[in-house]
Amino acid sequence: MKQISIALATALCLAIAAAPANAQANRNLDIYFLDMAGGGSTLIVTPLAESVLLDTGSLEPQHRDADRIIRACRDAGLKQIDYLVTTHFDSDHFGAILEVSQRIPVKCFVDKGSLPPDGQNTNWFKRLYPLYQQATKGQVKTLRAGEDIPLKNDPGGKIPPIKLHCVASEKKIEGFEGDIDAAVAGCQIRKPDTSDNARSIALVLTCGEFQFFAGGDITWNVEHHLAHPVNRIGNVDLYQVTHHGLDLSNNPLFLKALSPTVCVAMNGPRKGIEPNTFKALNALPSIKAIYQIHYNTQYGDAGNTEPEFIANPKEDPKEGQYIKVSVHPENGNCTISIGPGGPKRTFAIQ
Repeated sequence: MKQISIALATALCLAIAAAPANAQANRNLDIYFLDMAGGGSTLIVTPLAESVLLDTGSLEPQHRDADRIIRACRDAGLKQIDYLVTTHFDSDHFGAILEVSQRIPVKCFVDKGSLPPDGQNTNWFKRLYPLYQQATKGQVKTLRAGEDIPLKNDPGGKIPPIKLHCVASEKKIEGFEGDIDAAVAGCQIRKPDTSDNARSIALVLTCGEFQFFAGGDITWNVEHHLAHPVNRIGNVDLYQVTHHGLDLSNNPLFLKALSPTVCVAMNGPRKGIEPNTFKALNALPSIKAIYQIHYNTQYGDAGNTEPEFIANPKEDPKEGQYIKVSVHPENGNCTISIGPGGPKRTFAIQ
């Protein structure tokens, strides 16, 4: 009897140990684009259940953006955030960081390593940055162009390799050593952007053949050098429309270099996608769908994507729905839905 009991106990232990691995092997790569009402926050959950939160939206209205982030974390089954990345120090990208970190544990904080050169004396920055310091307790990893956020990979090789790579940070671009704002013959280079937007962290996430670009609020000249004279990123399947879809960004040369299949704009009811960007995206031969977090009331139906691709329509702009992308590299496709139970649309991976 004793030998049988030991054998059963051993088998049970092995089954329990194997269960998480099998469950993990069946996980998708999930990306949640959250409604920050014009701000920014994107949640990534890897097939091995690691999590990366890009930005935390705004401090006000009180609890609004933090509530939406926590709701997405709950829907994703998360107990912690493994990496919280602040792409840059605009109020709509790091305002809710303290409340978020108080409501769910954060293992590692990441930013670009310096503060806005021209924004530290503003009232909003003087109010928000102490909250950032309180949240991070000064324990922040600096992410530079050319570096990775060290995500876990499956040692057995059953799950396609995943990588989160920084291609731009602090107005520095991987593989480019020149002056980003210097004139380029035959190309449109705009006047230097001295705001913190141009200094945003820009990331490329790959999972097998799937590729996703999220560039924070990088602006025109930074985008130019990511695309010309060398396409430093290649084509992507999913594009988080830079800078909420504002025309200060979304250089058409850059958009053509990326040639995304699907775009998601983190816009607001009166913020992005602006007309030139909307036109440039629609002109891309590769585009299969443009999703928006909000219907933009400034431009009417002709200036917005189709209603079925808008998470928070003009009839109900305060619903706070997210857009969820689930990547299935083994099937060569990804599915996109609005909210936790919305209808899914499938798009092939390039």
